[in-house]
Amino acid sequence: MRNKFRALLAGGIALAMMFTSVCAYAEDVTIDSGDQPYLSLGADLTEDQQNTVLGYFGINSSDLSNYDVHYVTNDEEYQYLGSRLDASKIGTKALSSVVIKDSGDKNIDIDTYNINYCTEGMYRNALVTAGVSDVDVIVAGPFEISGTAGLVGVIKAYENMTGEEVPDEVIESAVDEITTTGEVGEDVGDKEGVEAIIATVKEEMAENPSMSAEEIAQAIRDAADKYGVDISEENIQKIVNMLQKLQNSGVDWDNIMKHSDSILKHFEGLFSGDNADAAKGFLQRIIDWFAGLFS
Repeated sequence: MRNKFRALLAGGIALAMMFTSVCAYAEDVTIDSGDQPYLSLGADLTEDQQNTVLGYFGINSSDLSNYDVHYVTNDEEYQYLGSRLDASKIGTKALSSVVIKDSGDKNIDIDTYNINYCTEGMYRNALVTAGVSDVDVIVAGPFEISGTAGLVGVIKAYENMTGEEVPDEVIESAVDEITTTGEVGEDVGDKEGVEAIIATVKEEMAENPSMSAEEIAQAIRDAADKYGVDISEENIQKIVNMLQKLQNSGVDWDNIMKHSDSILKHFEGLFSGDNADAAKGFLQRIIDWFAGLFS
Protein backbone atom coordinates (compact mmCIF):
# COMPACT_ATOMS: atom_id res chain seq x y z
CA MET A 1 0.00 0.00 0.00
CA ARG A 2 2.83 2.36 0.89
CA ASN A 3 4.54 1.75 -2.45
CA LYS A 4 1.29 2.28 -4.28
CA PHE A 5 0.77 5.59 -2.49
CA ARG A 6 4.31 6.67 -3.37
CA ALA A 7 3.69 5.81 -7.01
CA LEU A 8 0.47 7.81 -6.97
CA LEU A 9 2.23 10.71 -5.30
CA ALA A 10 4.99 10.65 -7.91
CA GLY A 11 2.36 10.68 -10.64
CA GLY A 12 0.62 13.63 -9.03
CA ILE A 13 3.87 15.56 -8.71
CA ALA A 14 4.63 14.87 -12.38
CA LEU A 15 1.22 16.19 -13.39
CA ALA A 16 1.69 19.27 -11.24
CA MET A 17 5.06 19.90 -12.86
CA MET A 18 3.53 19.60 -16.33
CA PHE A 19 0.79 22.03 -15.33
CA THR A 20 3.39 24.46 -14.00
CA SER A 21 5.36 24.27 -17.24
CA VAL A 22 2.27 25.37 -19.16
CA CYS A 23 1.48 28.29 -16.87
CA ALA A 24 4.89 29.77 -15.99
CA TYR A 25 7.89 31.37 -17.61
CA ALA A 26 10.65 28.81 -18.10
CA GLU A 27 13.42 30.57 -16.21
CA ASP A 28 16.30 29.46 -14.05
CA VAL A 29 18.42 32.43 -13.05
CA THR A 30 21.81 31.47 -11.64
CA ILE A 31 24.82 33.38 -10.37
CA ASP A 32 28.06 31.91 -11.72
CA SER A 33 31.57 32.42 -10.41
CA GLY A 34 32.50 34.69 -13.32
CA ASP A 35 29.48 36.98 -12.89
CA GLN A 36 29.65 40.42 -11.32
CA PRO A 37 26.22 40.76 -9.74
CA TYR A 38 24.93 43.61 -7.64
CA LEU A 39 23.07 42.90 -4.42
CA SER A 40 20.39 44.79 -2.56
CA LEU A 41 19.79 43.31 0.88
CA GLY A 42 17.18 44.15 3.47
CA ALA A 43 18.93 46.21 6.13
CA ASP A 44 17.06 44.44 8.94
CA LEU A 45 17.96 40.86 8.06
CA THR A 46 19.47 38.87 10.91
CA GLU A 47 22.65 36.95 10.18
CA ASP A 48 20.71 33.70 9.73
CA GLN A 49 18.12 35.38 7.51
CA GLN A 50 20.84 36.95 5.37
CA ASN A 51 22.51 33.57 4.96
CA THR A 52 19.14 32.17 3.84
CA VAL A 53 18.63 34.73 1.06
CA LEU A 54 22.28 34.51 -0.01
CA GLY A 55 21.76 30.76 -0.36
CA TYR A 56 18.94 31.44 -2.84
CA PHE A 57 21.34 33.68 -4.76
CA GLY A 58 24.04 30.99 -4.81
CA ILE A 59 26.39 33.25 -2.88
CA ASN A 60 28.43 32.23 0.16
CA SER A 61 28.23 34.71 3.03
CA SER A 62 32.01 34.59 3.42
CA ASP A 63 32.31 36.04 -0.11
CA LEU A 64 29.90 38.93 0.45
CA SER A 65 32.72 41.50 0.61
CA ASN A 66 33.53 40.68 -3.02
CA TYR A 67 30.20 42.08 -4.20
CA ASP A 68 28.73 45.53 -4.60
CA VAL A 69 26.00 45.61 -1.94
CA HIS A 70 23.28 48.16 -1.23
CA TYR A 71 21.16 47.84 1.91
CA VAL A 72 17.50 48.85 1.57
CA THR A 73 16.17 50.44 4.74
CA ASN A 74 12.64 50.51 6.08
CA ASP A 75 12.68 54.29 5.58
CA GLU A 76 13.34 53.76 1.85
CA GLU A 77 10.44 51.30 1.71
CA TYR A 78 8.14 53.95 3.18
CA GLN A 79 9.59 56.58 0.83
CA TYR A 80 8.47 54.65 -2.25
CA LEU A 81 5.67 52.44 -0.93
CA GLY A 82 4.09 54.55 1.80
CA SER A 83 1.66 56.35 -0.51
CA ARG A 84 0.40 53.07 -2.02
CA LEU A 85 0.46 50.52 0.79
CA ASP A 86 -0.89 50.44 4.31
CA ALA A 87 1.76 50.59 7.02
CA SER A 88 0.71 47.15 8.22
CA LYS A 89 1.81 45.69 4.87
CA ILE A 90 5.11 47.54 4.74
CA GLY A 91 5.93 46.66 8.33
CA THR A 92 8.82 47.88 10.45
CA LYS A 93 11.66 45.82 8.99
CA ALA A 94 13.31 45.76 5.55
CA LEU A 95 13.73 42.10 4.53
CA SER A 96 13.22 41.79 0.77
CA SER A 97 16.52 41.13 -0.99
CA VAL A 98 17.61 40.91 -4.62
CA VAL A 99 20.57 40.10 -6.80
CA ILE A 100 20.87 41.48 -10.32
CA LYS A 101 23.35 40.93 -13.13
CA ASP A 102 23.77 41.90 -16.77
CA SER A 103 22.04 39.23 -18.84
CA GLY A 104 23.84 39.99 -22.07
CA ASP A 105 20.56 39.83 -24.00
CA LYS A 106 17.37 41.83 -24.39
CA ASN A 107 15.31 39.87 -21.89
CA ILE A 108 14.52 40.41 -18.23
CA ASP A 109 14.59 36.99 -16.56
CA ILE A 110 13.36 36.72 -12.99
CA ASP A 111 13.22 34.04 -10.30
CA THR A 112 11.56 34.48 -6.91
CA TYR A 113 11.85 32.63 -3.60
CA ASN A 114 9.50 33.05 -0.63
CA ILE A 115 7.56 35.78 -2.48
CA ASN A 116 3.82 35.19 -2.11
CA TYR A 117 2.21 38.33 -3.55
CA CYS A 118 4.30 39.71 -6.41
CA THR A 119 4.57 37.41 -9.40
CA GLU A 120 7.55 37.28 -11.73
CA GLY A 121 5.40 38.89 -14.42
CA MET A 122 4.47 41.76 -12.10
CA TYR A 123 8.14 42.45 -11.43
CA ARG A 124 8.97 42.22 -15.14
CA ASN A 125 6.27 44.66 -16.22
CA ALA A 126 7.17 47.15 -13.48
CA LEU A 127 10.91 46.93 -14.15
CA VAL A 128 10.38 47.63 -17.84
CA THR A 129 8.36 50.68 -16.79
CA ALA A 130 11.26 51.81 -14.60
CA GLY A 131 13.63 51.61 -17.56
CA VAL A 132 15.42 48.45 -16.42
CA SER A 133 16.73 46.35 -19.30
CA ASP A 134 18.91 43.34 -20.17
CA VAL A 135 19.19 41.83 -16.69
CA ASP A 136 18.74 38.61 -14.73
CA VAL A 137 17.15 39.04 -11.32
CA ILE A 138 16.48 36.93 -8.24
CA VAL A 139 14.13 38.28 -5.55
CA ALA A 140 14.07 36.44 -2.24
CA GLY A 141 12.81 36.66 1.30
CA PRO A 142 14.08 34.76 4.34
CA PHE A 143 10.52 33.45 4.74
CA GLU A 144 7.17 34.06 3.00
CA ILE A 145 6.74 37.81 2.36
CA SER A 146 4.79 39.92 -0.14
CA GLY A 147 7.87 41.10 -2.05
CA THR A 148 6.60 44.59 -2.87
CA ALA A 149 9.72 46.17 -1.36
CA GLY A 150 11.82 43.91 -3.58
CA LEU A 151 10.99 46.18 -6.51
CA VAL A 152 12.76 49.07 -4.77
CA GLY A 153 15.73 46.79 -4.12
CA VAL A 154 15.98 45.76 -7.78
CA ILE A 155 15.93 49.36 -8.97
CA LYS A 156 18.53 50.45 -6.40
CA ALA A 157 20.82 47.59 -7.40
CA TYR A 158 20.27 48.46 -11.06
CA GLU A 159 21.31 52.05 -10.35
CA ASN A 160 24.52 50.77 -8.76
CA MET A 161 25.16 48.47 -11.71
CA THR A 162 24.65 51.08 -14.45
CA GLY A 163 25.65 54.23 -12.61
CA GLU A 164 22.42 55.81 -13.84
CA GLU A 165 19.88 57.17 -11.38
CA VAL A 166 16.24 56.24 -11.95
CA PRO A 167 14.05 59.32 -11.27
CA ASP A 168 11.87 59.08 -8.17
CA GLU A 169 8.70 59.67 -10.17
CA VAL A 170 9.54 56.73 -12.44
CA ILE A 171 10.19 54.48 -9.42
CA GLU A 172 6.87 55.60 -7.96
CA SER A 173 5.13 54.77 -11.26
CA ALA A 174 6.67 51.28 -11.23
CA VAL A 175 5.56 50.80 -7.62
CA ASP A 176 2.09 52.04 -8.53
CA GLU A 177 1.98 49.56 -11.42
CA ILE A 178 2.98 46.56 -9.31
CA THR A 179 0.52 47.39 -6.54
CA THR A 180 -2.34 48.13 -8.95
CA THR A 181 -1.69 44.86 -10.77
CA GLY A 182 -1.77 43.01 -7.47
CA GLU A 183 -4.94 44.69 -6.22
CA VAL A 184 -6.90 44.26 -9.46
CA GLY A 185 -5.48 40.78 -10.05
CA GLU A 186 -6.62 39.60 -6.63
CA ASP A 187 -10.04 41.19 -7.12
CA VAL A 188 -10.67 39.47 -10.48
CA GLY A 189 -8.87 36.29 -9.38
CA ASP A 190 -6.41 36.33 -12.29
CA LYS A 191 -3.11 38.17 -11.78
CA GLU A 192 -1.61 36.87 -15.01
CA GLY A 193 -4.65 38.03 -16.94
CA VAL A 194 -4.29 41.52 -15.48
CA GLU A 195 -0.54 41.46 -16.21
CA ALA A 196 -1.39 40.64 -19.83
CA ILE A 197 -3.93 43.47 -20.07
CA ILE A 198 -1.53 46.06 -18.67
CA ALA A 199 1.38 44.89 -20.86
CA THR A 200 -0.83 45.05 -23.96
CA VAL A 201 -2.14 48.53 -23.23
CA LYS A 202 1.35 49.79 -22.37
CA GLU A 203 2.51 48.72 -25.83
CA GLU A 204 -0.34 50.69 -27.40
CA MET A 205 0.57 53.69 -25.27
CA ALA A 206 4.22 53.38 -26.30
CA GLU A 207 3.06 53.78 -29.89
CA ASN A 208 0.73 56.62 -28.93
CA PRO A 209 1.79 58.18 -25.58
CA SER A 210 -0.92 60.86 -25.80
CA MET A 211 -3.84 58.41 -25.58
CA SER A 212 -6.85 59.88 -23.76
CA ALA A 213 -8.39 58.34 -20.65
CA GLU A 214 -11.28 56.95 -22.68
CA GLU A 215 -8.94 55.50 -25.29
CA ILE A 216 -6.95 53.80 -22.53
CA ALA A 217 -10.15 52.45 -20.96
CA GLN A 218 -11.32 51.04 -24.30
CA ALA A 219 -7.91 49.46 -24.88
CA ILE A 220 -8.24 47.78 -21.45
CA ARG A 221 -11.68 46.43 -22.36
CA ASP A 222 -10.38 45.12 -25.69
CA ALA A 223 -7.42 43.42 -24.01
CA ALA A 224 -9.69 41.94 -21.34
CA ASP A 225 -11.87 40.43 -24.08
CA LYS A 226 -8.78 39.11 -25.84
CA TYR A 227 -7.49 37.32 -22.75
CA GLY A 228 -10.89 36.31 -21.39
CA VAL A 229 -10.65 38.38 -18.20
CA ASP A 230 -13.90 39.49 -16.55
CA ILE A 231 -13.05 42.95 -15.22
CA SER A 232 -15.34 45.55 -13.70
CA GLU A 233 -15.51 49.20 -14.74
CA GLU A 234 -14.21 50.11 -11.28
CA ASN A 235 -11.08 48.06 -11.83
CA ILE A 236 -10.73 49.41 -15.36
CA GLN A 237 -10.69 52.89 -13.86
CA LYS A 238 -7.96 51.87 -11.38
CA ILE A 239 -5.78 50.75 -14.29
CA VAL A 240 -6.59 53.92 -16.25
CA ASN A 241 -5.55 56.07 -13.29
CA MET A 242 -2.28 54.15 -12.95
CA LEU A 243 -1.47 54.39 -16.66
CA GLN A 244 -2.28 58.10 -16.79
CA LYS A 245 0.23 58.67 -13.99
CA LEU A 246 2.66 56.71 -16.13
CA GLN A 247 2.07 59.12 -19.01
CA ASN A 248 3.20 62.01 -16.83
CA SER A 249 6.21 60.34 -15.18
CA GLY A 250 8.87 60.60 -17.89
CA VAL A 251 8.83 56.86 -18.47
CA ASP A 252 11.10 55.46 -21.20
CA TRP A 253 8.56 54.33 -23.81
CA ASP A 254 11.35 53.03 -26.04
CA ASN A 255 12.31 50.53 -23.33
CA ILE A 256 8.69 49.40 -23.08
CA MET A 257 8.58 48.85 -26.85
CA LYS A 258 11.91 47.02 -26.70
CA HIS A 259 10.53 44.38 -24.35
CA SER A 260 6.90 44.29 -25.46
CA ASP A 261 7.33 41.60 -28.12
CA SER A 262 8.77 38.97 -25.78
CA ILE A 263 6.31 39.80 -22.99
CA LEU A 264 3.25 39.73 -25.23
CA LYS A 265 4.34 36.55 -27.02
CA HIS A 266 4.38 34.84 -23.63
CA PHE A 267 0.86 35.99 -22.84
CA GLU A 268 -0.47 35.19 -26.29
CA GLY A 269 0.93 31.68 -25.96
CA LEU A 270 -0.37 31.32 -22.42
CA PHE A 271 -3.90 32.38 -23.31
CA SER A 272 -4.13 30.68 -26.69
CA GLY A 273 -6.80 28.04 -27.09
CA ASP A 274 -4.39 25.10 -27.22
CA ASN A 275 -2.43 26.09 -24.12
CA ALA A 276 -5.54 27.10 -22.20
CA ASP A 277 -7.18 23.76 -22.94
CA ALA A 278 -3.99 21.91 -22.07
CA ALA A 279 -3.70 23.74 -18.76
CA LYS A 280 -7.30 22.96 -17.90
CA GLY A 281 -6.71 19.34 -18.85
CA PHE A 282 -3.69 19.03 -16.58
CA LEU A 283 -5.55 20.70 -13.73
CA GLN A 284 -8.51 18.34 -14.12
CA ARG A 285 -6.18 15.34 -14.09
CA ILE A 286 -4.63 16.58 -10.85
CA ILE A 287 -8.10 17.02 -9.33
CA ASP A 288 -9.12 13.55 -10.51
CA TRP A 289 -5.90 12.08 -9.06
CA PHE A 290 -6.56 13.58 -5.63
CA ALA A 291 -10.17 12.40 -5.75
CA GLY A 292 -8.95 8.89 -6.59
CA LEU A 293 -6.80 8.77 -3.46
CA PHE A 294 -9.87 8.93 -1.29
CA SER A 295 -12.26 6.84 -3.35
